[in-house]
Amino acid sequence: MARVLRHTPDWLSAPSAGYNLFQRSADTKAAAFRNATQKTDSRGPTRTIAHRGTEIFVLVGNEIRWSDLVMLKDAPRDDDFQTYRILKTPVAGQIKQLVVSPRGDYLAILTSHTVHIAILPDSSHLSVKDDSPLRIKAFQLGPTAHVLEQAPVVSALWHPLGHLGSCLVTVTKDACLRLWELNRDSRASFDQPELALDLKKLANATSSDQDFAASNYGASKAFSPDSIEMEVAAACFGARATSDEHGWASMTMWIAMTEGDVYALCPLLPSKWEPTPTTIPSLSTAVVAKAEAISQSDPTPEERRIVDQQQRWLAEIDNQDPLIVSHADTLADFEVYTRPSNPPAIPKLQGPFYLSPDSDLDSITDIFVVAPRLDDDALMQEEDQDDFLGHDGLSVGIVCLATASAKVHICLDLDGVEAQWLPSRRAAFRRRFDEEESFSELLLVETLATPETTNSWPTFTSIDTSRYAFLLSSNEGIFNISLEPWIAPLEDELINPSDSGAAFRLDVLFDVERSSIDRILKRSTESGVAPACVSIIDSDLGHFVLTATSSQPQAVVLDLPVDRSLYNSFAPDDTPLALAAPDVRQPYQPSEAFFASSALAGFLDSAVQRNTQLRKADLKTQVRFSPATLELLTDAHRLLSTETSRLGAAAADLFRRCERMRAELSEQIRQVDAISKRADAVTGDDDDGQDTDQPRVVGKDKIDERMEAARTRSKALAKRVEAMRRRMAGLGGKELSAKEEAWAAEVAALSTSLGDVETKAPQETGAETEAGATEDDLTSRLTAVGELKRTLVARAKETADRQKALTSNGSPDEDAQESQDLSASMSRIPIDFRKQKIAQVMQLLERETALVDAVSDRLGKLKGLGNSISPF
Repeated sequence: MARVLRHTPDWLSAPSAGYNLFQRSADTKAAAFRNATQKTDSRGPTRTIAHRGTEIFVLVGNEIRWSDLVMLKDAPRDDDFQTYRILKTPVAGQIKQLVVSPRGDYLAILTSHTVHIAILPDSSHLSVKDDSPLRIKAFQLGPTAHVLEQAPVVSALWHPLGHLGSCLVTVTKDACLRLWELNRDSRASFDQPELALDLKKLANATSSDQDFAASNYGASKAFSPDSIEMEVAAACFGARATSDEHGWASMTMWIAMTEGDVYALCPLLPSKWEPTPTTIPSLSTAVVAKAEAISQSDPTPEERRIVDQQQRWLAEIDNQDPLIVSHADTLADFEVYTRPSNPPAIPKLQGPFYLSPDSDLDSITDIFVVAPRLDDDALMQEEDQDDFLGHDGLSVGIVCLATASAKVHICLDLDGVEAQWLPSRRAAFRRRFDEEESFSELLLVETLATPETTNSWPTFTSIDTSRYAFLLSSNEGIFNISLEPWIAPLEDELINPSDSGAAFRLDVLFDVERSSIDRILKRSTESGVAPACVSIIDSDLGHFVLTATSSQPQAVVLDLPVDRSLYNSFAPDDTPLALAAPDVRQPYQPSEAFFASSALAGFLDSAVQRNTQLRKADLKTQVRFSPATLELLTDAHRLLSTETSRLGAAAADLFRRCERMRAELSEQIRQVDAISKRADAVTGDDDDGQDTDQPRVVGKDKIDERMEAARTRSKALAKRVEAMRRRMAGLGGKELSAKEEAWAAEVAALSTSLGDVETKAPQETGAETEAGATEDDLTSRLTAVGELKRTLVARAKETADRQKALTSNGSPDEDAQESQDLSASMSRIPIDFRKQKIAQVMQLLERETALVDAVSDRLGKLKGLGNSISPF
């Protein structure tokens, strides 16, 4: 997204020669008043500024003025210094659009119903120091086609492939398209068009031998439902005729209807046309690839017919010997081809293109199309790829629609528009019973909303710095829209297609990567339709966007995109400094009410002429009470109240601006004071040194002292970090030897085994001990010792309990008898031997208990040491 560097410069602000260029004179005000009283359709696009390089043609009232922006920039700030020329034309109605031809030879002047073509003089002739008006030669285009009795003119477009840039296409509101091949030496070229098509007839056509001509002047027109559904809102070409665009795009005319339908005509060519260096190779590659794909599949008769027609059309172009022409304004040579005659010059009307998913469209006001990029890989497959500079962009077309509610619908043309012609009568008869007509779709991917206004007609303006950026002009201002954020990710998805998860990835893509929109200029409130802006790229002006509102110029200077390779070639390790955001607040433009002269004098003269009872001398004498005097005072009061109301509103706006500036100045002073206090705190100027006995340190010494303290603290931290690093290195020790690694592995395995034993239940542990008693490992031995301990303790306790019961109970019973038998058997064993065995058993139990406790303690220590060893 381009950044706003500054708004209207001082050489376009009052008082300056650039400001005077847009100011109305007394004659232009009178002419504007006469044109305003005429009943004309005020709705429609308004383009009051056109440019030829840095030269601009400005419509002031109904007067066309010429000037050069570079000359205005260098002009002295003098009110009497006039740096523009007035161009006199024979146009009678209110002019609504000015369109300059691609080579700057012609200027199309459009009113609501008429079109005039003016032949523009050279810039050297216009820049002569002469303030007198210059009458230029102009012809009325179509004296019987574009008149008040016919439909209003919607668009006038110069064909991008027209020979010498002199091919004009006009589209009227009743869906009639006319292609004019102008020749200043032939008056007939301005009277009759080369092609005149009625799109309503073409939409319902079935064969190529029908009559598609537009209705002649004076012919009666019957009612048709298409008269409402096919009411044209705007039209545009699909490309700018550059070498990085697909071949079909430059010869495709897109037409948007007010109700929301979109149609396309391809190919629409004049009898003489100039292709770009990549147009014909691109068409050949596309047609050959499509023919190969058709031959390897089972195509329908309609698909086979389209490919056959494209091959015949392209073969006729290949068989031509083009005419080599060199233009005076360029050093390059151009090839001029003749339009093929088979298939015929009238293409098929493709569409309507329906939006998917379906959306409720408001009234369409303008259309803007971005052509698909050239397929470099397919075009240069037999050439050296290293010597060819590839083009970046999207391989599918983009169609943008502006609505009256200031919304922009962005759609993708995934199928693409190729050349199509109507079949002959016989082929049309066969097709009628073979298959049905298919409908095309435009994939709606995003809808951008801008502030909604009433009585607005939003229009698009292309930008030369980027194919995927454009400007939208409405009554609320100028909006800079860029599609760059999602172009590259979408192209990556299209280059590497994958059916699995494609819908999900696209949904995520358009949820995350959205088009950027920024209002770069805010218009002042006005009653009429705001005019469109122009975008000018120049080394002296930069990226200059110019428009006019209420006879006042408004401009925005945007930053130009800079290639990063320019920096890398000089300083590969450095990056350009990030500049602070400039103050993009729009400068104050004085209201027109301050400069407008009062209409009271003219009103009094006209009142005296209308009313025979009044005399001009009576206006300077004492007031006489009469109905005529009362009517005069009432009308004068109404006029003066309107003028004073405008002056009051303008003065109130100026007062509010002054109050806001005063508040902003107070805030800036507060911020500067806060910064000053912070600076004093840094330099020590905020401390007078009276509270301490130490000498006062201020200025550079204070800063040096703080810097030295910071360096000392940094060195102390560095020492602490180094000591900590050495301590951690000491804890880590040297690298382990092979035996140490083996011992660590054994400790880890032993810890794991002991952990498993501790988590088992006693019954489970006993079962595992009996099953694995033969295992010669520490775990099994430890388990066996524990089991033996529990068994001996239980037996000793049982023996002690029986002995106690025998001693306390004198009556012989079964248990007593067993005890007596046991005592008798024990009495036969010597007491010394018996005590010795019991002592040995107790000693063995104590040793086993100590052994178990020692082993458990040692294993606990070994387990902790094993965990501290980093490799394990």
